[in-house]
Amino acid sequence: MITLCPRPFPVRIALASALLAAGCAISPGSQAPPAPAGFSADTFTREGLVSGATATEVGCRALPDALWVETSGRRECLRYAAGGAAGPSPVALLHLPGDPPGIGYRVAGGRVQVDRVSEFYEQDAGSRRLAARILAGTMQNMPVFLIARPGMHGSSGNHAQDRHTLDEVELVDGAVGMLKRRYGFRDAVLSGFSSGGLLVANLLARRSDIRCAVIASAPLDLAQFHSRPDGIVADDFALRMPDLADPMRSVATIRSNAEIFVIGDRRDRSVPHAAWIGWSAAARRKGLRVHDAQTNGLDRAELGPVRTYHITSGRSLEAAYGCATGWPPERLRQALLGGERILRPAGQRLDGAAIRAAFTGRQLSGVDWNRWGMRATLSTFWSTDGKQYQFHSAHLDRRLVTQQWWIDSDTLCTSDDGCNAVLFDGQALHLVGDEPRRFQMSFTADAPGH
Repeated sequence: MITLCPRPFPVRIALASALLAAGCAISPGSQAPPAPAGFSADTFTREGLVSGATATEVGCRALPDALWVETSGRRECLRYAAGGAAGPSPVALLHLPGDPPGIGYRVAGGRVQVDRVSEFYEQDAGSRRLAARILAGTMQNMPVFLIARPGMHGSSGNHAQDRHTLDEVELVDGAVGMLKRRYGFRDAVLSGFSSGGLLVANLLARRSDIRCAVIASAPLDLAQFHSRPDGIVADDFALRMPDLADPMRSVATIRSNAEIFVIGDRRDRSVPHAAWIGWSAAARRKGLRVHDAQTNGLDRAELGPVRTYHITSGRSLEAAYGCATGWPPERLRQALLGGERILRPAGQRLDGAAIRAAFTGRQLSGVDWNRWGMRATLSTFWSTDGKQYQFHSAHLDRRLVTQQWWIDSDTLCTSDDGCNAVLFDGQALHLVGDEPRRFQMSFTADAPGH
């Protein structure tokens, strides 16, 4: 829960300065915090993502959301964010993200390096925890873990060099085992988007406790993924092939009873359909329970006007939740094909007066399901003069969106998203669209009126 701080006057300057002037505590702004003790860099930042980071065991164990993972060849500190019920549980949902938004790679001296990455990559541990809490809340408090891959989101390692490698698979596998022991869940439901889906496919060959696996828009055939238009495989990929964790190689060793969903948009320009369809066919030949489903891929508008149809992480999480809660596989597949909502908003519907009390003059942190999905959170300010400001959660001086807001009868309206009902589920405020209800925005909050 966050304490909502009222604001008696309109915001005319950056949110950070305005809230400080009003006496409200806020999270850090654009000044990047120092790396945690024992870490050479903070991979929550773009600079840390580029450089990579080392960590000491002492520094790692001092963090409440970190796992010191030891494999046959590596020792790294992997971060995670947890949400949902505490204590032992029969099942938990674990999500593995894709590569950072707007990233590009280059090869120099035979080593892969990050060439560029969008500022929208940057988060912090607090915003990751917020995303996990909100996601778990929409899933009836099911335990949810957002696992940070090596070299990303606060973890040690080097993202560019660890990406798609056997080392990355072994480290993430070790992290899953440690989370299971730390939190006491019995079975895992895995969701993986893009390169995170490649990890899920490889984990199927290593673990027997996976109840469901959802693989979304993932490069499951690395030779196909790295092929040029003329069919020739790039030289740098050929040189690195022995170290890469190609799911087309590991599929032959999978012995799993998991329900496996492979989803994506056939129009995908980032990971072509051909880069995952062969894996599905190979898995079926092995007798695995694989369900393919076409789903519409989205784009991040802030990264430019070019459509990629790539982002399916939201649908991956929904499908994982549906499988974890017992949806019959074919029923779930049909829901994915038909665009049916699987995560359905619930809670007490607020009237106009309660909506006004919950939002007016308040800073609320949450997620915008339409623009950013669960990859990142944002901080909003709902001014008394009818403006809603959205700011980068890790950099409160970076304004992302400004729009008008008002109340029409028992709905909250914004100039970009129209009018929506507001539900309060005891933990979060949800702006939801018309029937069938769908999430628009969700915010952590105290009970309306407090």
